[in-house]
Amino acid sequence: MNWKVQTVLAGVMAALGLYVLFNPVTVTGLVFGVVPWLLLGAGAIYLLGVIFRKRRRPITMILPGLVGVFLVYAGLSMKLGDPRTVGPVDVSFILSLLLVGGGIAKLASIAEVRKSRYFPAFLGSGVLSIVMGLVVLFNWAAVSDGFLGVVLGLELIADAAFLGAFAFRDKDNEEHKEALGLTPGG
Repeated sequence: MNWKVQTVLAGVMAALGLYVLFNPVTVTGLVFGVVPWLLLGAGAIYLLGVIFRKRRRPITMILPGLVGVFLVYAGLSMKLGDPRTVGPVDVSFILSLLLVGGGIAKLASIAEVRKSRYFPAFLGSGVLSIVMGLVVLFNWAAVSDGFLGVVLGLELIADAAFLGAFAFRDKDNEEHKEALGLTPGG
């Protein structure tokens, strides 16, 4: 993807993050209203993909089918039951697992950019995601809607920094410099 497009997307993500950060309760309420429908739609897409697949090998149908069933279950559970739970599991607990998992994925993906001048942005984004996930995880019973909104806003800003760092890395052509054995930051 072009670095300019990545930069614009990072800017949009950062703007959304700031909006969520300054309107945490309103946005959290909207999220709880929209998420069940998104889960139902995604689950339906997975299941339709399994049904209309041309090659019907069990190995290529089991995992997408299970994901589709879980997504439909989660959407129905939130829509018909308590919108703050997916079955017996609280949404803030799921959010904390997603934040920690996303932070770990960010940190796992930055090994190749260790020499980049943007490495602190990559590292900071991953660490921030893990820290926010752990805060929500260890305090998940007492987490309020406003706090979840603040965490969501901060995560969007952290993701924007991560995407922006990759955009500027592409702009500076650091990957090509590394392949030539040159120092990317210099």
